[in-house]
Amino acid sequence: MNSLTSAQPTQEQDRLIHLDVLRGFALFGILLVNFAFFTSPIQSIVLGPDPSIQGVDAIVHWIVRWLAEGKFYALFSMLFGAGFALTFLKSEQRGRGNRAVYFRRLLALLLIGLGHYLLIWSGDILLIYAVLAFLMWLLFSRTPQKRLWKWSIFFFLVPVLLMWLGAASIAGMQMVGGDEATAMTAQMEADMADMQAAVDQAAVILASGSWMDNVRQRVDDLMFMVETAIFWIPSILGFFLLGRWLLVSGRLTKPTDHINFFVRWRLWGLLIGLTLGAVGLLVMGDEQWAYPTPTMALALTLTSVASVMVSLGYMSTVILSVDRLRFLAPAGRMALTNYLTQSLFWTWMIYGHGIGLYGALPRSVQVILALVFFALQVVFSRWWLKHFRFGPAEWIWRSVTYLHAQPMRR
Repeated sequence: MNSLTSAQPTQEQDRLIHLDVLRGFALFGILLVNFAFFTSPIQSIVLGPDPSIQGVDAIVHWIVRWLAEGKFYALFSMLFGAGFALTFLKSEQRGRGNRAVYFRRLLALLLIGLGHYLLIWSGDILLIYAVLAFLMWLLFSRTPQKRLWKWSIFFFLVPVLLMWLGAASIAGMQMVGGDEATAMTAQMEADMADMQAAVDQAAVILASGSWMDNVRQRVDDLMFMVETAIFWIPSILGFFLLGRWLLVSGRLTKPTDHINFFVRWRLWGLLIGLTLGAVGLLVMGDEQWAYPTPTMALALTLTSVASVMVSLGYMSTVILSVDRLRFLAPAGRMALTNYLTQSLFWTWMIYGHGIGLYGALPRSVQVILALVFFALQVVFSRWWLKHFRFGPAEWIWRSVTYLHAQPMRR
């Protein structure tokens, strides 16, 4: 039997139900957070909280940032990292020739992510996932299990250390004073003014531009993503490696053998993580993270630690409660389809080339819409999987990966 016929997708009876439940849970949190970026340019993330959000909406926005921002993308990234690691391990077990399956899987995801980014929304994460999964294989495919979590901590620290270095450099120059300090301050103020102008221009395009205007804007957004990559790519790679460690250590494949691990992280991950996250947001205030200050460096340190701890706390809580949360599994099995659908539907509803609700959805209303829409996705996913083996996007992904059309109907 050749490698192409021996390599097959995971069969339904072999699926790890708790991973599907976790993906479903993460999808809801992703939608909660992404709503804020469906309704504003992606560059606005560096400008701090929107001062126009007031009253109840400001409270809701703060709660979403506290409970969800940076936590669910972390959980989603860990699950993708674990999934890629599982695919690679299976390919290795079937022989070196099956390694091509892993790379076709990455290439297919890269193309899906590129299409999502250019045609739908610049907040896409799939493109980066495909690139970092290749990087994980290139640099860490032979890394011993006990070192994986240590490497993940290293990558978590990279953006934090860079922020502290930037803050120390600027503070030192300002203490010395002189023309150089004055010029530096003037340049930073000019850069922030340019960023605000870019955000304002992008907002006009989102609110009233054509679809092609938005495509061109997303091409421009790519430069912003590249310029700020050092502050978010290391963290995603860190979560990939943490997810891989959780998988190869058996914690995600045989969670019942590691109950004490999950009990501890449910308690301490949520108790300490949520506390640090709240303090970090209070310290951050309305600081602009593109302007490195000691205050911003401290806030980033606290929120970064909180993201790791809370995401592990959420993971542990879901795994320990998986029997009560099994209704999320169908949405998790169709995670790619549901993720793309969230972007496609809501950008069409919000952007000017669609229904045009840009600026008309208060933050509190966004949370309600996210709840309702995700509930519909859960119901739809359950119905779909009664009739079909895969979600539409999952079917395309698997068919490209295995170089033949997968059986779709049950």
